[in-house]
Amino acid sequence: MATLVGVYLVLRNEERARRSSIYLISFASGALLASALLEILPEALELNEGVFLFALLSFLGFYILEQNVMVHAGHEEIDLCSRESERHRRHSMGMVSLLGVGFHSLLDGVIIGAGFADSTATGIVAAFGVIMHEFPEGLSMMSILFHAGFRRGRALAYSVAVALATPFGAMASSALLQGIEPLLLGALLGVAAGSFLYIAASDLIPETRWRSNPYNVPLVAAGMVTLLGLDLLLH
Repeated sequence: MATLVGVYLVLRNEERARRSSIYLISFASGALLASALLEILPEALELNEGVFLFALLSFLGFYILEQNVMVHAGHEEIDLCSRESERHRRHSMGMVSLLGVGFHSLLDGVIIGAGFADSTATGIVAAFGVIMHEFPEGLSMMSILFHAGFRRGRALAYSVAVALATPFGAMASSALLQGIEPLLLGALLGVAAGSFLYIAASDLIPETRWRSNPYNVPLVAAGMVTLLGLDLLLH
């Protein structure tokens, strides 16, 4: 639903949606950082002492994914003097971005499943963190597909598929992770924490610096405080 709200706002008014999204992006960055550092990593450390290595590898893995899947399409050397070449370049960018974001959404679902496999509290915190960055993801996905020249109906269908990847991943992983070994579960939680740290540090916080306004810092802090309050409430 969080992804689809972002999609809906782009369909209604892309310019206004992009202007307003910075407030949620600021809040989401604080929530993701706090969920990784205050809930997921401490829980994972109790299960696997090597959790920080898995978090680091996860951070590196998402960086490699973004560099070689998401960004690569935008830097293809195609003759831009040709209208057909420009259309092909944008279409390729849209498809590769779609695959990258879809894969990431699937992993978001796996993260939620791993959280609930550990405990209800960890699962709720992980789900909250995922939901917080799914809204900007839906907004970005729909905007990219429009820019790539996809028709409205096709862009909407692809965006809905990306949105559904998260609950599908959550349900599939919840079923598969029943009775999982603690060491492996701790490693998966480390991967989840690394992904949250990467999203916040690489995507969301730089966006708040680029689109600076007086509310960014208070909203980042509000995201942290909200997550801390949720963590205390659940425990």
